Amino acid sequence: MRIRTATLVLGLFLAACRQDAGEPEITPTLTHSFEPIAIGSGEEVSNVCQSWTLNNAEPLYVSKIRQRNGGAWHHSNWFFVPENTYDGPDGTWDCDDRGFHDVSAGLEGGALFAQSTQTLEELQAFQEGAVLEIPPRHRIVGGVHLVNVSAAPMDTALTFDIETIPEEEVRVRLRPIAFTNTALDIEPQAESRYGMTCNLKAQFENTLGTPPDYNIYYVLAHYHEWGNYFRLSFVDDEGGDRTIFELQDSIGEPLGTTLDPPINSQSASSLRVECGYVNTTDRRLEYGLGGQEMCVFLAYTDADLKIGAASSVNTAMGPNEDGVFMNETACGPILAAPAN
Repeated sequence: MRIRTATLVLGLFLAACRQDAGEPEITPTLTHSFEPIAIGSGEEVSNVCQSWTLNNAEPLYVSKIRQRNGGAWHHSNWFFVPENTYDGPDGTWDCDDRGFHDVSAGLEGGALFAQSTQTLEELQAFQEGAVLEIPPRHRIVGGVHLVNVSAAPMDTALTFDIETIPEEEVRVRLRPIAFTNTALDIEPQAESRYGMTCNLKAQFENTLGTPPDYNIYYVLAHYHEWGNYFRLSFVDDEGGDRTIFELQDSIGEPLGTTLDPPINSQSASSLRVECGYVNTTDRRLEYGLGGQEMCVFLAYTDADLKIGAASSVNTAMGPNEDGVFMNETACGPILAAPAN
């Protein structure tokens, strides 16, 4: 697998999760290193899960998380779930053996942290008083994907430093929204864009009895080595489109940002995600792991809902006036659960 050298083209993408000047300091309350994973030169490891039972008798109010790893960690997604979920000993285990799936884990408990592609270290830091609340008797579970492009085998581990705050300092409890576009069919030797718009009005009205009025506090984009563009926006009933977060960046840098101040939905009915790619190969790229692409985002909001959405059928629109192949993907199933 070829890994393109990461370049930094960030514009306004200068926020709390950047690994440079102005990054918030973290004072860990909890630190945990998962057991190392052995991976050979040129090898890829997927469908592997790791877990850490917290044994917490009281809720934890998480304000900052820093991940560090020893290399070859392509990406990983982490969740908190009740400690009897995915029952079995902690450590490293086959995800299928315990029925682990990202969407069900996020709805069963909550999303904790998502690693940007190929990053060795990154910080997820929320605004003052904004937290992820982990209820008592929970465990941390992650699905991991490793790719070793080095000339030597390695044993590599990931470490979390977690900062919590006292309950009396909590102002906002955050919940996840995540979309995944799996309908990618990316043109070879060309630039392409994929857009997907999901109407969330019914989920808010049916579950909470309110319009979708909420604030987005944090956004993380996820794509692989051919990704060159990401945009998340609110869309109202009249088709008005308002940018929440936009970037042009390659892998190897943190692709998450804290929105300070948070951005309000203004009761917009829909969220739209767009991903762009420059496919320099002679083959079409589809959704997948090594050698393929992804279009995923995770956001944290103050809504009393946890939401996950996936794609349905994609419609190829052909090249625009700039020669970029445009695509519109229908939003597929939307899963929503009230906050715990």
